[in-house]
Amino acid sequence: MTVTRSARLAGAALCVAVVAGCAQPTAGQPVADRASAQQATADAVKRGLAAFQSHFVNLGNEHARVYNYLNYGDLKITTEHESYKVGSPPAILYKRRYSQDGDWSMEVTPAESEVDYIKLDPDHAFLAPTPWVTVPSLYKDGFQNCFVLTAWVACHLDTAIGQTRLDAGDEQPSEARSTGDGFEVTTGAQLKIMLSEGFISIPEDKRDGLTERQLRKVVPVVLKFDKDMNFTGFEIRDSITDGDATALEIQLEYEVVGPASKDDIPDTPAAAQITAITDKAAVDAFFDKFNDRTPEN
Repeated sequence: MTVTRSARLAGAALCVAVVAGCAQPTAGQPVADRASAQQATADAVKRGLAAFQSHFVNLGNEHARVYNYLNYGDLKITTEHESYKVGSPPAILYKRRYSQDGDWSMEVTPAESEVDYIKLDPDHAFLAPTPWVTVPSLYKDGFQNCFVLTAWVACHLDTAIGQTRLDAGDEQPSEARSTGDGFEVTTGAQLKIMLSEGFISIPEDKRDGLTERQLRKVVPVVLKFDKDMNFTGFEIRDSITDGDATALEIQLEYEVVGPASKDDIPDTPAAAQITAITDKAAVDAFFDKFNDRTPEN
């Protein structure tokens, strides 16, 4: 994401964009013409996208949640992620579970740590003789906001939106509206671009059934903001169909839960609770299994 200027937008400005003049016209005043209203909406969408980008470029102390649901034939995926980012240099807590009532795994990275501490959930406990493992830290060569997994989704979504504007701009929604507690901006991203960016996950061997029409579909993306135009989350929700082809149902939601604090970051475990994995091949093999939903198959 690249932002060259402040992305904050006053509520009054967006109100003009959404309803082409918040006040009702009075006698002797011309009603805003359609071209002006369309331009105002386009400006509001542009500023909303800039506010979305700015949030992740300047990511502060944040507790965020991502919910991912995908249904495609016999492929059904439900995953919840939570992240806590605190301080600068940051300490990070990342949590993951594969069902709404499932057990959480945890990954803890103290500030400037050379290793990440991973607490295994019961389904992956067989991967080590201890409840925790350590691996070389994702951040050991430097931290970027988009390395935080929840933010990673948003960063790749931003890329997908931008590429869709180039490839299928005439099919990309461009809408803005006020809500009861803030504002929403609707844009979109092509399915094939979201797949290539990796945040919509269908294994390569299962993609053959997707038709070209499905792949080219521009899926609506709703960006959400509060009354001060602070980013609060986004939602992608659609059923992508094409005649008798297998329907793809997706739901991806990002929620800014609130600020994170140092009290949210667990203490590092005792040495006796840790298995250290240092060899690159062993680390790769560990993550192959750790990220597998059925790791013992």
